Amino acid sequence: MWTSRLLLLLGALTWSPYLAHTWTPCTDLLPLDLLSRVLPPSTAATLTQVRMVQSRGSRGFQLAAAAATSLSFPASQIFTNCETFPREFSIVVTLKIKQLAERRSEYIFSLVQEEDDRLLLGLRVSEERVNFLVGAGGRRLSFRGIRLADDHWHTLVLAVSGHYATLTIDCSLPLDLVLDQPVLSSFSTRRSRFYVGSRRRWKDRFSGLLRQLVLLPGSDATPRLCPASKPRLAELSVPEVLVTTPLLSDQQPSVFTYEAEVRVTQGGVPPCSPGGEGQLWFNTLRRNLQICDGHTWTPLLQRPQRLDYVEDYQDVLTSSETFDVEVFSIPGEGLFMAAANRDIHPGSGVFQWVDGRFQLYQNISTQEARAWKHFTLEGQVSSTSTTST
Repeated sequence: MWTSRLLLLLGALTWSPYLAHTWTPCTDLLPLDLLSRVLPPSTAATLTQVRMVQSRGSRGFQLAAAAATSLSFPASQIFTNCETFPREFSIVVTLKIKQLAERRSEYIFSLVQEEDDRLLLGLRVSEERVNFLVGAGGRRLSFRGIRLADDHWHTLVLAVSGHYATLTIDCSLPLDLVLDQPVLSSFSTRRSRFYVGSRRRWKDRFSGLLRQLVLLPGSDATPRLCPASKPRLAELSVPEVLVTTPLLSDQQPSVFTYEAEVRVTQGGVPPCSPGGEGQLWFNTLRRNLQICDGHTWTPLLQRPQRLDYVEDYQDVLTSSETFDVEVFSIPGEGLFMAAANRDIHPGSGVFQWVDGRFQLYQNISTQEARAWKHFTLEGQVSSTSTTST
């Protein structure tokens, strides 16, 4: 009897420190902004080829030109207390994709084991699917019938818990996948890296605009975002530079470096409406570039108009072979044309526009004149010729 009581007492003394210990998660149970962690300082932006692009009144980052290794960080930066990835979590993504090829898929992010290039987690989009990849065996959870490549902003929330995976797009009705086994089993993130916009390779890189990429351990982020006044742009944690950089008007100097999206058409006029300020349009038929001011398209660069044909209007007779002509005007006197002639006598000729025709006004003695140029000096119009030597 005493022996049993003694053992029971010793057992209580042995385990009491562990019972009093508070459980600590592997990472903060707060939104973890993955996108901000891979953005370079403003001074290094040109080196990494990360571009801030404004489209449809909102900004995002274009990452396709940047090196995949520059858009990554070790998982140990966020898994500070231990190395185990949470079984319950949600991922929030705000993106804009113009178009995707029929059989092409692109990575939003991936978690890759550095030593053997093994994929631990990945989120990928294709023309009609959103795929969540788990483990090196290529286990794939597919949400079908999802069209994101429509040139509009969309916010996705992927929530994972036990046997359930739920996808919510633009705060609409959620899509549930119910599995026979838990979506995730415990796995270590030791010596692994997060890659934003790729799977550590050039192939299948994300070509659209990325505005938000957030990991929320331990819970579903949907109640934090929805309902929202702008469900396509619902925000959990957006990089500060996308929010604080002001829009520039035509009168402001260009202080901030960002790009505008360019639409290319063969004559068709795309819509220009409030919210589309700064959007560019290139017309391949007219070869001109225009910018949307929120109401109308304003020309920026325009190809000079070409004449469809030329009719013979007047033959101007000169005294000898003519190498060059210069047309200029003299205030109060009218329009003149100087012809650089080869012969010395009577030399080059100056013609005046009279009654709709050029008439000889004066001969100037020159020696094999090659060109005429006019200039204004202290309000006086003068001409000079160049000769051959």
